[in-house]
Amino acid sequence: MRTVPAWDAVAALLLGAFMAAGSLVVRVTQPDARPVTTLGVALLVGCGLPLAVRRALPVLAFALAVGAATAYLALRFGGWPVYIGAFAGLVALVSGVVRTRRWVPPAAVGGVAVAVATGPTEGWDPIKMVAVAVIWAAVAVVTALSAQVRRRLAEQEAAAQVAQERLRIARELHDVLSHSLASISLQAGVALHLVDRRPEQAGQALHAIREISNEALAQARVALSAVRGAGEAGPGLADLDALVTSVRASGLRVDLDTRLGGRPVPEVIGATAYRVVQEALTNVMRHAGPGVHARTRVARAGDWLEIDVTDDGAGAEAPALGHGLRGMAERVDAAGGELRAGPAPGGGFALHARLPLGAA
Repeated sequence: MRTVPAWDAVAALLLGAFMAAGSLVVRVTQPDARPVTTLGVALLVGCGLPLAVRRALPVLAFALAVGAATAYLALRFGGWPVYIGAFAGLVALVSGVVRTRRWVPPAAVGGVAVAVATGPTEGWDPIKMVAVAVIWAAVAVVTALSAQVRRRLAEQEAAAQVAQERLRIARELHDVLSHSLASISLQAGVALHLVDRRPEQAGQALHAIREISNEALAQARVALSAVRGAGEAGPGLADLDALVTSVRASGLRVDLDTRLGGRPVPEVIGATAYRVVQEALTNVMRHAGPGVHARTRVARAGDWLEIDVTDDGAGAEAPALGHGLRGMAERVDAAGGELRAGPAPGGGFALHARLPLGAA
């Protein structure tokens, strides 16, 4: 059995104490009722204490609470607070048991028992008994509807979290594979072009393909380990030089200008900035055409980290709507930043992103 939460134990103890103390006071207004003896106090405390296990054992909590309340009422002890314990047991049962067919029978039996025990031993009071039964049924129905709404909301939230996690995994793998495969494609083209005339340069291209493949596998392992919660650190701003070097190996001219002012950047922001630059350079390799010159600038500007990636290639008529830019925008938005991408005024393509350095 699960450990009883401290709050549940304290609440159950306070409920039992309140019913005992309240019944002793209310007893004064019921001169015909039986005085609350030690047995009566024990039944009241016993009606409240089982609710401490209402989360782990809702059926048992209901049976003990309603059983103690029924015995208290049947023995003609004075005071109405005992009904609080009985109805609390009902709420625990209906809220804690998911299937309706499992909670309806014990709830019905408990309601009949409390209603019958409410009437005096002789001279039954049907109005009072029916009133208790109607209130009992109403509380059960309202609690069931409320529990269904809570469970439905919890399921929707869980489904949303699963979808968000799937999107994050897809984004991580896309960022790793898209860049690496674009580099491999360019290097393979170089190797095919030079394999007959300049085999030594073709060999260099094949060697670069091998290095890029190994790096892609390493980053894929990092992405998957982060999904599993292994805590392995992913790439950040310190890895931008290596990223640019690998892009240059594919034949693309890239300038990198990093100005961080010697101050540290939050890890989440650094990782997001790396992925933005990686995806932007991947798009340059894939869409800008041959002989392109790309410029990358990452600089601290007050409380923001500014990222600019431009090229003088063929550009595009409109910002691409593929997975790359969409995933990039989602990353930046999740970090509390902004992103703009589109054809540059003088030709080529320009991407600008800004990330808050106060984000955690």
